[in-house]
Amino acid sequence: MIVNPPNPPLTPRPGGASLDVLRFLAAGFILLFHFGVRAPTPLGDILPVFKQGWLATDFFLLLSGFILSRAYGKRLHDGRISRVKFVIKRVARFWPVHAIMLFALLALVFMATAAGMPPDHREADLFLYQLFFVYAWGVTDIEAWNVPTWTLSVLVVCYVLFSLYAAKAYALKRWQWILLLATVWGCGVALAHLWASGSLVDLSFRWGLLRGIPIFIIGSLLERLSAGFTLNRRSYAALIMVTLALIVILAGYPRQIWLDNFILGLLGLGIVLSAAVTFRENSLTRRMGRMSLSLFITHSFAGALGFGIAQIIINRFSLTEAAQWGLWWCVFTGAVVFAFLFDALIDKPLSDRINRLL
Repeated sequence: MIVNPPNPPLTPRPGGASLDVLRFLAAGFILLFHFGVRAPTPLGDILPVFKQGWLATDFFLLLSGFILSRAYGKRLHDGRISRVKFVIKRVARFWPVHAIMLFALLALVFMATAAGMPPDHREADLFLYQLFFVYAWGVTDIEAWNVPTWTLSVLVVCYVLFSLYAAKAYALKRWQWILLLATVWGCGVALAHLWASGSLVDLSFRWGLLRGIPIFIIGSLLERLSAGFTLNRRSYAALIMVTLALIVILAGYPRQIWLDNFILGLLGLGIVLSAAVTFRENSLTRRMGRMSLSLFITHSFAGALGFGIAQIIINRFSLTEAAQWGLWWCVFTGAVVFAFLFDALIDKPLSDRINRLL
């Protein structure tokens, strides 16, 4: 008899588990930020950091550049994947589920309108802008449909740009990465101030490309600068707690451009620290990393449906504040459960099938 040996255990990767968990927590922060305004007492009034939704958005932009540089930088440099195939693979990762949720929102709008509760700002042209990833290309400033996914239209452009510069950037020396990072960051801050009269980290989605492209590139360059850097778990725990505490504290101060960019640097530091420590990966950590996309894409739909029903219940039964808090937590928990089911039943099977086709 020939006995096949068991599959060898996965070699622990620096950042493999920690970045997945951190990505999930960031998606949860976006959920709390958007749902927080519907709480009986807005969460931002309880803790000011919940008024700063840009923290998680910029974190995702930084992390996207960081992870893509780690996963595809060398492959693009060595020619093991073509630029066109890289862009197709990345867009195919999220466009199908993005389209599914947009059409789900469209169906919800039709049902709400038929029930005499038509929502505001659901124009057909804005639906098409989002569907074809041009929503954040300066075409509108109206918040409509699946608003958080404006970042996806920015990432499509970032993927194209990354495919063009990644191979050359991978071959640069460390001092050249530092110079390039400082140049991109400085130009981004200056252009945001001169053109959009705002802070780079928190421009409206009309200026999404101006905001997203520099932050994405900064993330990819941070990966190159920190390559080979490692931390033990005890040092990581101490440093990440200090970093997160500083972000929470500083987010409560009045907004200033220098402070915003200092916090952006802390977000980047958190990613670098998390990428340098090795924890054991398991099915839970990998699922948390995967679920971050589902949680990000589905929470607007889940919130619209959940809070719509909750408001009907509140009006009908004149609920106390304590009961309203219980209802709010039910909607929040329901959104997480919905994202879990969406990932397990739709996103993962669809993603696996697309990967096989590609």
